[in-house]
Amino acid sequence: MEAKKKVLTRRDFLVSAGGAAAGLALATSGLGILAPKAEGATIDLPDYPWTEYFNKPLDVEAVRELGAKYYGEGLGCAEGAFRALLESLGEPFSFVPSQIMNFGKGGVVAWGTLCGALNGAAAAVSLVFGGQQMAAIVNELMAWYSATALPLTHEHRSVAGNPLCHASIANWCKVSGKKSSERGPRCKALTGDVAAQAALYMNQMLEGTFVPVFEMSEETKACFDCHVGGFADDTLGKMDCKGCHEGH
Repeated sequence: MEAKKKVLTRRDFLVSAGGAAAGLALATSGLGILAPKAEGATIDLPDYPWTEYFNKPLDVEAVRELGAKYYGEGLGCAEGAFRALLESLGEPFSFVPSQIMNFGKGGVVAWGTLCGALNGAAAAVSLVFGGQQMAAIVNELMAWYSATALPLTHEHRSVAGNPLCHASIANWCKVSGKKSSERGPRCKALTGDVAAQAALYMNQMLEGTFVPVFEMSEETKACFDCHVGGFADDTLGKMDCKGCHEGH
């Protein structure tokens, strides 16, 4: 694996990812990457997950700035957060085209589902860590987002209550008195905050200091005792129920 680290190049990555066809697709998508020749390819992609390539802490504030910067350049929340983390991680992570996360903006092409910043940050985390480590970080990131007044340094801050773009924007509009169409500066800052929080958790996992603090509320546990694996067994989730459903 050590030898593989030394010789893995952008061309090798593209060849291993699918040869000339993959390279041509990327070249014609405006990325400016020349199509590599598949003949003679001898290098495979690193074994997943790419944990061993993450060997030094990320600059959390630099990640925050990059996330906001890329959102401001029109990449959107999902691609902005994803690209900020990949670029900060360096190779081979930076070989992955950030455009694959562009669909996530606005809660997946404006459907208002999972916040794009969470979507992009979680995708980056999943490249670095697999299995339980990935799940622990993403779980904590989702909980942090749901319970934290965001953006951290914005004039108007609001708590989403869950990881949904729809709720996040609606609650911010209530607090700020602004319209959803005016959310640009807010979502720009939020994209940086979410990417930075993911970087913080990744650093803690790298250093062996990561300790999850999320605990489901007693109210939600009471709901899930029946509805998730209980006698009703008719749903799945970890989100607070009262944000959308009345008690009974």
